[in-house]
This record gives sequence, structure tokens and C-alpha cells, in this order.
Amino acid sequence: MEKYIIILLFLAFISCGSRKNDIKDTSDKKSDSKKEQKQETRTGSDTSALGWYNITDENPKIIELPDDLREISGITFTDDERLFAHGDEDGEVFQVDFNTGKIIKKFSLGNLLVIKGDFEDIAFAKDRFFMIESKGDVYEFKEGENGSFIEYKVYKTFLNSSNNVEGLCYDPSSNSLLLACKDSPGENFEKQKAVYSFSLGDMTLGETPKFLISHKDIKNNSEEGKFNPSGIARNPLTGTFFIIAAKGNTIIELSKDGRVIDQKDLPESVHKQAEGIAFKKDGTLFISDEGRSKTPVIVIYPLKK
Repeated sequence: MEKYIIILLFLAFISCGSRKNDIKDTSDKKSDSKKEQKQETRTGSDTSALGWYNITDENPKIIELPDDLREISGITFTDDERLFAHGDEDGEVFQVDFNTGKIIKKFSLGNLLVIKGDFEDIAFAKDRFFMIESKGDVYEFKEGENGSFIEYKVYKTFLNSSNNVEGLCYDPSSNSLLLACKDSPGENFEKQKAVYSFSLGDMTLGETPKFLISHKDIKNNSEEGKFNPSGIARNPLTGTFFIIAAKGNTIIELSKDGRVIDQKDLPESVHKQAEGIAFKKDGTLFISDEGRSKTPVIVIYPLKK
């Protein structure tokens, strides 16, 4: 009888231990599930991403730039996450250390003489750089060595100075460059801002805008219709598009189909003239500001933890 009782107690002990392990395993699965849900939230295709950044922070990380980039106009990252920037009036491209602001190298478009133009933004796609002029001309070129002059191609579009193209980014989902117009959206598109698509397949600009942003969808302290895009970038985590406007210090987010899904004001104490915008692959947001009479800077907004 005693042996029988001892055996029963032993079996009960084993069963209890097994249940504890089952509970532990369930807890671990719940923990893993929460991590997966958080990751899904950060990468959801229909999710607004602007709220993931502390845009209203008046003390973000700021990297000062040298005077060579006083009129910094556009920024972009290469596939290996090196940051490149350019100025406003010369066809010069700078590789910048985004941790220190120091210039690593500079190369120029042209043959012994730097070409001149009203260059507004830069993008990188498929081992090539592209820069956009305000009149809508697209420049294509390869990366150059420090101090070198490089060859380039120019693609004319039907846009002109009245459209005043200021934003450029690469959209891998359509293998195209997106061109954001600061001023006229084109005929028949009054009271809207236009984003056109330039195909990298046939190197032509679509006849109608890919996105149209209605003035009534933008709410800021400036006058109606004064949202004038100065830069555009694609968020790599969601595929949505962020557009900044130096005038009015505003940043908006567009869904993949061009709807305004979020908007915030950029703090004037931080952003004096926001002109360039780019993302690292991990979602870190970079915004460049012209110096005006002060020091040009790059402001860095990491994802909220």
C-alpha cells in the first residue's frame, strides 16, 4: 500500500512539472507573439508612420554641416547607406558623414568646369544618382571619385519653371522617380499640388500626376494653398511618402495611393528652411536645412522606442 502511494505521488510530481513547462512555453509564445505584432505594426503597409517619430521635439539630434553646404538642397542614401547631398546652384555632389557632418568627398557634373543649374533634389536608384532641376530636367550620373568630373545624361520633360519641381525620390514599387512640384500642378489641376512619375523603364514622365494633393486636405497656419513641397522621400518600412514644405514648416504623409493620412508641424526653433528629406533602411528620418545666414544642418529623427 505504501509503495502504491509513493508511486502515485511520484507521478503527480512529474505531471506538475510538465504543466509548469507548458505554462512557460505558452508564456514564451505570447512574448514572441507580442514582438511579432509590434514588428507588424512598424511595417504594416496601410499604417501611418509619421506618428512613429517625435517630430515636435525641440531638442532632436542635430548635425552641423560645413559652409560648402550652406545652400544644401537635397539628400539621399545609397543602398549601402552612405549619405549624399548637393547644393542649389552647382552640379556638385558631396558624400557626408552623417555622424559628424564632415565632407568625405566631392565630385562634380561636367568636364573640367562644373555645370550650373537650379538643382533642387537628389535620389539614388539602381547604382545611379539622379538630380532634378526646378524646370523639370532630370540628370542621370554615376558616382565619381573625390575631386573628379563626371559625365551625365539629361532627360527633358514637359514640366517647366512654372511647375518649380523641388522634390525627388525613388519608388521601387513602380521603378520610377517621383517629382514633387512646389508651384503649378499643371493645367486643369488648380488648388492642388502635383507629384509626377518619371519611369526608369523608358525614361519618360507620365502625362498626368501620379498624386494630387488638395489644398483642403492640408491644415496649417499659413494661407490656404501655401503648402509648397520642398522635398519628398519614401518610408522604407511602410512604402508611404513623406513630403516636407519649408514654407509653413509642415510635413505630411501620403498613402501609397496618394491620400493625405497624417500631418505635423515642424518646430520653427529647429527647422529654419527644411529642403531635403531621406530615410535610412531602418526607418531613421533625416531632414536637411539650408543655413540662410546661419549654419546648415541635418536633423535626425529616430523611431520612437
